[in-house]
Amino acid sequence: MIKSLTPRRALLLAVLAVFGVILLRQCADSAGQPRVAQATWVRVEPQVLENRLGLVGRLQAVDQVTLAAPFDGQLAEVRVAEGQRVEQGQTLLRLDPAQLLVQLRQAKAELLKAQGETRRLAQWAHGSEVARARRSLASARQALASGASNLRDTRALFDRGIVARMELEALEQQVRNQQQDVSAASEELASTLAQGQGAARQIAEIELANAQARQQALEALYARRELTAPLSGNVVRPAPQDGGKPLLLQPGVAVTQGMPLLGVVGQERFQVLTRVEETDLHLLREGMPVHISGDGFAAQLHGRILSIGIQSDSSDPQATGAHFEVKVSVQTPPAGLDQPLRAGMSTQLAVLLLRDEQGMAVPPQALRQGEDGQTYVMYRATADARAQRKPVVPGVAVSQGVMVQGLEAGFVEVPAS
Repeated sequence: MIKSLTPRRALLLAVLAVFGVILLRQCADSAGQPRVAQATWVRVEPQVLENRLGLVGRLQAVDQVTLAAPFDGQLAEVRVAEGQRVEQGQTLLRLDPAQLLVQLRQAKAELLKAQGETRRLAQWAHGSEVARARRSLASARQALASGASNLRDTRALFDRGIVARMELEALEQQVRNQQQDVSAASEELASTLAQGQGAARQIAEIELANAQARQQALEALYARRELTAPLSGNVVRPAPQDGGKPLLLQPGVAVTQGMPLLGVVGQERFQVLTRVEETDLHLLREGMPVHISGDGFAAQLHGRILSIGIQSDSSDPQATGAHFEVKVSVQTPPAGLDQPLRAGMSTQLAVLLLRDEQGMAVPPQALRQGEDGQTYVMYRATADARAQRKPVVPGVAVSQGVMVQGLEAGFVEVPAS
């Protein structure tokens, strides 16, 4: 049997029904409209701010020397192996100088000839050829004097009518011939003397100087028949020439002058070789501090920019822009590294472009632009202070935000996104 509702209960149910309808309508209205996000206030205060440029590079030994064959020959002895530690002055390998000795003997013979020729020309004025020319001139003069005396006597007899005219004319012709002989002998003597002076003497001296230089050069090469370590370090294999196969160092292998045989790399001083794009080139200066890290060594190294290339590196044909070579000096590595530094290790560089011990940075969204073009932020000195418009001068971007000037510690408004 169904009981009838009392008036009190009916009124209560009606009120509940109306309240439910209103609540459902409010839920429907709120679901159809987005919620308005509120702006946030961020605390800002002076802090250490840094701006860094990231680069990648490779370690390179500062002290590295490639030893080449000083002359054509064969390897006679190899005393080291790749990777071996050597000390400065230690003999690494020796070449067979047989071919060089042949050139040395030839150079010695040429030097002796040049020395003899130079001495002969230096004493030319007292030599046999000049003495012979002088004797010829003296004989011609003596014959002329005798002929002239006979001519005088014959002319006196002719004037007295004792000799015939024909005899006088014959003697006159003879004296003229003797005068020509004296003139020719004088010219011959002058020509002979000239052979030991001027161009001939200079040529002899030049040939002597060339012979001496060649002799000294070959003797210097002979002295290098044993290649020694120019510095303390480790023996490395030199890069192959023109993409060829590396040279196998063993006795009997023929080598040519200038052929790279081996290298020695020092382990005391290192530098990093990197490249920077032209768009970042204006940020760098020589002497800037650099933090150096790498996967091959646990410790962080420190250095400074040593040099910046003045000409772009166009070795990479795939590069779209210009790149410039940068060298970074590495300070003495800390002692106790788990693994020693090795040439060719990859590195990550962080060039310290800017450091401010009391810098101010704000989130980029906090910066606003006024109608007058001035940049400002909404600022509160304290959390409950009244907000005000604060003009600022923006600077470079750092990891904490954007560096600004003209702002004190407090709170800035970051508009809701």
